[in-house]
Amino acid sequence: MSKRALRALLSLTDQGTQDCKTVDRIARDHMAEIERKIADLIALRHELSTMIESCCGGSISDCRIIEALSPFD
Repeated sequence: MSKRALRALLSLTDQGTQDCKTVDRIARDHMAEIERKIADLIALRHELSTMIESCCGGSISDCRIIEALSPFD
């Protein structure tokens, strides 16, 4: 959780009689951020796995992983 979100949550502790809609929103926003990061990591894992599977051994000049990571000429 970001420092800003933690500060926002902690600032709400002084308002003990109010409902917890704000706390819920902050927690849901954080959950959505985590879900986005997980999706990004899953996509990255897939791409890296594909690059690894395409590797045939051989020399670096023929390496499919290096080729995939290199900028287009």
